[in-house]
Amino acid sequence: MSNIKIIHEEVFHFLENYRLIYPSLRYTFRKSNRANRLEDNYWFYGNDGYMAVSFWTGMDWKNRTPNIIFVILANSGESYLEVNVSDSDEKRNFIVKDLAPPLNLEQVGIRYRKFYVEFGGDYISALRYFLENDKVIIDKIIEEGKVFLKKNGINIGPIDYDDFEKQRQKVLQYRQSNYFEKVQPKPLARPEKIHNIIIKGYGPIIHVELEEIAFNTQWVFITGENGTGKTSILKALASSICGRKISESEKVQGVPFQTQISFYGPTGETIDFVRKQNSLQGIAPPVTSGFAAYGQSRLLTGNTYSKQDAPKDSLLSSLFEENPVLIDLQSQLDNWRSERQLENLFQKRKDYITEILTEIIPNLYNILFFDYENGKPVTSYIEKDASGNELKKVSFYQLASGIKSMIAMLGDILVKFYDQQPEIFDPSEFTGLVIIDEIDIHLHPKLQKKLVEQLSITFPKIQFIASTHSPIPLLGAPKNSVIFTVERGAQTGVIAKRIDQKLILGDLLPNTILTSPIFGLDDIIPSSHEKSHLIRTEMNYKDVEINDIVRQKIQDFFTDKKEQDLISLFEERRK
Repeated sequence: MSNIKIIHEEVFHFLENYRLIYPSLRYTFRKSNRANRLEDNYWFYGNDGYMAVSFWTGMDWKNRTPNIIFVILANSGESYLEVNVSDSDEKRNFIVKDLAPPLNLEQVGIRYRKFYVEFGGDYISALRYFLENDKVIIDKIIEEGKVFLKKNGINIGPIDYDDFEKQRQKVLQYRQSNYFEKVQPKPLARPEKIHNIIIKGYGPIIHVELEEIAFNTQWVFITGENGTGKTSILKALASSICGRKISESEKVQGVPFQTQISFYGPTGETIDFVRKQNSLQGIAPPVTSGFAAYGQSRLLTGNTYSKQDAPKDSLLSSLFEENPVLIDLQSQLDNWRSERQLENLFQKRKDYITEILTEIIPNLYNILFFDYENGKPVTSYIEKDASGNELKKVSFYQLASGIKSMIAMLGDILVKFYDQQPEIFDPSEFTGLVIIDEIDIHLHPKLQKKLVEQLSITFPKIQFIASTHSPIPLLGAPKNSVIFTVERGAQTGVIAKRIDQKLILGDLLPNTILTSPIFGLDDIIPSSHEKSHLIRTEMNYKDVEINDIVRQKIQDFFTDKKEQDLISLFEERRK
């Protein structure tokens, strides 16, 4: 076990034992299993370099850490108290005026710290000292300043017992799973992932199969030229899962529509499902435990609805409508806050959504969901520039189209899965299926790669089925991803061919992917290429720049040598 994991485990044991003497003690656990951190024994905040635990509410959204934390460094075991308040002038004033003097906090850049140097690497002794001394001081100052804190909207205070106990029980469950016996998840009534798909009689599809998708496959990619039937495969699959009625224009003459889907259940067992032509009348709840689907247009959001008033086809509208409107996060949060049975979930969901979006969206470090403009509540997005400077806050529609597309789809996924799995707080525990047509659309290559990477990390138990015209999303995909390339013939209709598993995604660069059977681009030489010039085959542009410098130096060397030879020859003849 790595040093940082030992620290997590020892701190957990110490705090659990400490609570036997002081049962009112509460502290923060890692909220989310994002990137499988809880499964890997990271019980508290931090990364491979440090562990951090807080004993109060309050987050610094710029740094994505609690406002007040006790930090232990992995390599040395040294520890210190740290206060992060870079996201609020009011918080900073409170720290500078009320907390810093009695605690002897030192300003270190944008943070305030107190180092427990007298304990060296004995972090458990330092933590005990902190609890018995500095925590007592902080608790007293927060209690005396609670009126000021509330008036200024500063959420620093005692941790709610119910919240603490729920997070504690989650960690205890992961610990039991990791250290003692493997706890089998409870079987769900509905399946979670795709194993095999057979589609007959839909649009250009006469008979197409996508088979032998492994249980641990998180991504299934579908590639192919325009018009080959990629979108039709996704629409037929979505229609079957949600019981959507097939229109006359979608049917194939002489070939009745039918899908045969073999799903995986939560423990890997297979569940067979058959959908015959309009055997279900109208939209039904999805067959899978969770479901969402997205078409090529993902730039619009609008006022949403309460769960009870949701249109029956809301899970499919993005995939089937020309200008779909995805769920607006501001209005959805308003609904959760106003519906009595959801009121207690509102703050937790809001925090998770804010944390996920600011983690995934480049240069976005805060979202003000209940900002006000002209007396009306609005959502404001705050970005930073390349130097880390804060930019002017903007509305959703003032963001770049690629960022809008990511926020709209991610927000829509979160809301729909919360509605379908209301018992779950942590989005990393959502299960089910998400379909995305042309996942690369609207996005810069950097974002194409990042979106797939971050979806994989944020929703590790969701399976994604996505079409793409770009090799870049494949660079962000896990190694065990499956790829089908689609062709279409006049007699055969749509055919899906599984790409040979020998093409390991982790070993291929974009040019190789483009010229492989995944995309089948035979010629990647630019049309503007002049035959007198060399084709540049370097792997990245930095190599191009370096090689140009080397080539110029070689040319200069030989030019100088030639001049020296001519001078020598001239002098020789003069003699």
